[in-house]
Amino acid sequence: MQGGGGDDAAQRVGQIAGGDCISYHRGAMGEALAGLEADPGVRAVLLTGGPPFCAGADIEEMSGIDLAEALAEDFSGCCDRLAATPLPVVAAVEGYALGGGCELVEMADIVIAAEDARFGHPEITLGTLSGAGGTQRLARAVGRAKAMDLILTGRLIKAPEAERIGLISRVVPSGEAEREALAVATALAARPPLPLRFAKEAVNRAVSVGLEDGLRLERRLFHLTFATGDLPRGLNGFLAGKKSR
Repeated sequence: MQGGGGDDAAQRVGQIAGGDCISYHRGAMGEALAGLEADPGVRAVLLTGGPPFCAGADIEEMSGIDLAEALAEDFSGCCDRLAATPLPVVAAVEGYALGGGCELVEMADIVIAAEDARFGHPEITLGTLSGAGGTQRLARAVGRAKAMDLILTGRLIKAPEAERIGLISRVVPSGEAEREALAVATALAARPPLPLRFAKEAVNRAVSVGLEDGLRLERRLFHLTFATGDLPRGLNGFLAGKKSR
């Protein structure tokens, strides 16, 4: 919930804790995200935690919830607010990302994980299933066959397999995830903010709409970059560098 240190770009990185996904902290994460989105100086979000990154919902709390309460509160066991933020989200995973923690991973845009990090959806072993998008986002990320394997068996996988099947973006040595993720978030924060948001929206829509609808959205967002002022600066900078070589 604070800016990163260092240069100006690092100061534009807002930080929140993955552990805040657990049930009794869901509101805290939502409030933190709202604060970051309202701050014009914040251009990227770094999601950290642990280890563990986030071991999921509070089981003790869930044990006291009945159907009426779950329906009345629209209980999900996790903070699915993260999926709606227009800011790019970079997650740094050390240790376990299970249940709601794995759902946060699926909501993030870029995921940097330590080589010994572990991921999974063990909800089935408790007699339930994901409540904050795990079945839907996992299937979109890794395909039906792998999603069925992980969701129905509840087995955990290590970072190399998670990268291989498309659940995470990069694997780094143990203890290096946050440093690498901060470097990535800082690089994103140095990019023009509107084109960055447009690109995120276009990619997200690619997995939720048909190709033709996605292409129309991409073209519209591409055209809008001509009005932001960032494109002329980027083109002129490129041409100036080319002339100097």
